[in-house]
Amino acid sequence: MSRPHREYEINSVAPLDTNISDVVDEKKGDAADFDIAPADDGHLDLKAERTNISHANPEMRAKIVAYYGRKAEEDHLAPKEDVTIILDHILAMTEQEAMDILVHAVEFHQEDPNFPGPTMEKIRLLIQGYKAADMEESDWLFDLKTEACMIYYHSPYPEVRSVTDPFDDPTVPVETFRAYCLGMIFMAGSTALNTFFSPRQPAISLSSSVLQLLLAPCGLFWAKWFPDWGFNIMGKRISINPGPWTYKEQTFSTIMFTVASGAGATYYVYLVQKLPQYLNQDWVSFGYEILLALNVQIMGFGFAGILRRFVVYPYTAIWPKVLPTLALNRALVNPERKEVINGWRYTRYQFFMICFVAMFFWFWIPNSLFQALHLFNWMTWIAPNNFNLGMITGSYGGMGFNPWATFDWNVSGSGYLITPWWSTIQQYFARVLSGLIIIGMYWGNYAWAAYTPINSNESFTNKGEIYNVSIIMGDDGYVNIDAYKEYGPPFFSGANVFGQGAWFAWYPLVLFYYSIRHWPAIKRAGIEMYEGVRYRKGMYEGNNDPHTRMISVYNEVPEWWFFATLMLSFGIGVAALAAYPTHTPWWVQLAAIALNLLFLIPGTIMQASANVGLGIGLFFQMLAGTVFAGNPQANIISNAIAGNLNSQADTYISDQKMAHYAKLPPRAVFRAQMIATFLNCFIFIGMLNWMVTNFNEDGSLCTWSNAQHFVCTDAVLTYATAVEYGAFGIPNLFKLYPILPWCFLMGSVGGIGWALLQKFGPRIRERAYRSMNEVTFYKVNKYFFGPVALLGWFDPAVTWSGALNWTGGNNLSYATNGTYISYIFMYHIKRRFPAWWEKYNYLLEAGFDVGVAISGIIQTFVFAFTNHQKGITLNWWGNTVGTAGQDFQSYNQTSTLLPIPDVGYFGPAPGDYPMKF
Repeated sequence: MSRPHREYEINSVAPLDTNISDVVDEKKGDAADFDIAPADDGHLDLKAERTNISHANPEMRAKIVAYYGRKAEEDHLAPKEDVTIILDHILAMTEQEAMDILVHAVEFHQEDPNFPGPTMEKIRLLIQGYKAADMEESDWLFDLKTEACMIYYHSPYPEVRSVTDPFDDPTVPVETFRAYCLGMIFMAGSTALNTFFSPRQPAISLSSSVLQLLLAPCGLFWAKWFPDWGFNIMGKRISINPGPWTYKEQTFSTIMFTVASGAGATYYVYLVQKLPQYLNQDWVSFGYEILLALNVQIMGFGFAGILRRFVVYPYTAIWPKVLPTLALNRALVNPERKEVINGWRYTRYQFFMICFVAMFFWFWIPNSLFQALHLFNWMTWIAPNNFNLGMITGSYGGMGFNPWATFDWNVSGSGYLITPWWSTIQQYFARVLSGLIIIGMYWGNYAWAAYTPINSNESFTNKGEIYNVSIIMGDDGYVNIDAYKEYGPPFFSGANVFGQGAWFAWYPLVLFYYSIRHWPAIKRAGIEMYEGVRYRKGMYEGNNDPHTRMISVYNEVPEWWFFATLMLSFGIGVAALAAYPTHTPWWVQLAAIALNLLFLIPGTIMQASANVGLGIGLFFQMLAGTVFAGNPQANIISNAIAGNLNSQADTYISDQKMAHYAKLPPRAVFRAQMIATFLNCFIFIGMLNWMVTNFNEDGSLCTWSNAQHFVCTDAVLTYATAVEYGAFGIPNLFKLYPILPWCFLMGSVGGIGWALLQKFGPRIRERAYRSMNEVTFYKVNKYFFGPVALLGWFDPAVTWSGALNWTGGNNLSYATNGTYISYIFMYHIKRRFPAWWEKYNYLLEAGFDVGVAISGIIQTFVFAFTNHQKGITLNWWGNTVGTAGQDFQSYNQTSTLLPIPDVGYFGPAPGDYPMKF
């Protein structure tokens, strides 16, 4: 008979009521059901205690094999470990347990945009019974249990299943001597190299994916050729070669250089303060630099501890950006048998290498040999001097409205195979909408936009020239009022003005929308954090997803470790600000902590689900510009502390989520992150001091005339922004552009209104259904409730983030082709060929990214460092046609819609300049 939803109770079955402490007592996770020990061939020997795998008939096995995408394993081979475990759980699970798990999943994930739509539809049919599902009862029962086991013992998300296992072996080596050695070597080497080349344009960098590719053969070489020597520490033998190089060691070492592999967040602060063309402060010393660096780099750890309950242990926080890293490590280290996936026989490693080699060679074409394919502004080739065509369709200084904008993976592809489709398409919608608004502002000459290039991030004088901030700065680092009165305020392009307004609206939108929509989860996690500190309750309690159950075998990191780290970094920061003439009060540290406490939770929730990060640097710059008007130094230091605290916390917490998926002991991860970050600070500060001493003898470091191309674009941008917000000041900015402060109100109203609409809209509709007659409700539903209900599909915070991506060479060209790629892989293939997608998608992303990175490094050395440092230029039509028109002139700030008026300037008259200093 059919088994309808209402026949089942949710809270009466063991799986949903299992106490995590009971799981811990029974050896945790899947180890409670299996004796897991390493086999001689490197695989796990799984011995089921409850059910023998032979009880599964061939049809059952074939279904699970197909679910995992393995359609042609040889009959004489034993099924892989994940298939074995899931089959055992299916055979052991009762119908009532399966039903309760699925009913709970429907209720829990009903508003989860990352939960697969087809799976949700199937589950809704399954819980109504085999007749509603149009299935034989035996098939229905097996599918019911299969879906329940996938959710309860592995993951409901195919992207997570593709890079994780439904089991863990706690005996696998992780925190080994060789893992520390290799992790430190790669961290130190990449920090030194990336710091040295970070001021260079074009920059050369070793990305984490390149380091992963180099790390794996080093680990395998160590395991094969180093002897099993050891030494004792506190009675425990530490071997320098404990056996085969493991996936966990590979991931452990990876975390050490992903958390710290380049110049820290304060490197541009040091350059701006030290160099004569900027603030020229001779008192800046190694002691000050290292204190500020340690403060900024380590303070994020304290927030990482706070955020664990919100975005690490909740399994709805999938963190898309860490999945390619895990996929690449699995492909490089884990042994794999050949299997057929939708006709593809390649192993993960083979597929990755094919993608890597193909992109390595292809990237030479758009990057060096045929550069017109890099930004494919083909429509401007037709009439290169047509101003309107160049501004609308151009990819350099224009708006980038181009149906096919690039053949360069570095422009279109990177990141789009990670970000969920729903997030990508919503962002693209806002990009198009905001682009049309900017075009309207420009041709309508709103806020004097037509006297400047349409999409520039530069500041301009009222005569249309690039704003030279040094003219208005006094020797004391403050604005010279007389010089300012003569020179005038800075003006901005239409895209820049819109972009600032969009950011100002986005901050309250994210804060209010996510706080209201996710308030129950935030409140629950907050209570758990309070109880954890007061009553010393474990971090694992209250989280019963499969990955938390498995990792709970390892000791968690106590809350006080993170709070102690936060207090230590706070003390270091106060010392740095108080002991040196920074013109920045110590309480900036408290303001940074308070602001990040306000924004970090909603921001990381958005990052974990939609792969959209919330950087609060601009917001804090605005606050600092209000408090410290006329003091750019305080603005720079304040932004370094507050803005980078957010980004560092995001880095630490994403690495902890990666460790969570890989089942690495949390305390080992904490130690690795702390050690790597601490050493990274000394390495990059030492490297910067050496560079300033040895590469600035002629005074050209961080200038456009530098022979080695060390032009320091980050320092230039930091200084210009500091002048905009610090020297010019927010009060003056708001007087010049009075629409900007209203953007905060618009964002607040939008966030609150949208959240309340999504929260209470269904209830209002249900009440109307009960109170209205059928005819009236039909009309109201058709013309009001129906259209309004479509808005529930949108996440306004994620959508509006697409409107932020303008100026500085960023335009629609960088999103159009990526949206096509996202539709193909993150929607179509993911739904139609899920097995192929789970196995290959993230490896495609990783292979192409590594190919671009290594190819780019080699091309830079070939074309930029040869010919006595003059470089090699390939001058032919394919490398010049894209930069021959109005599009590129606008990119170089030399093309505007309107000429300067006859009076010789635009904007307010000299006597009406904003003067709120």
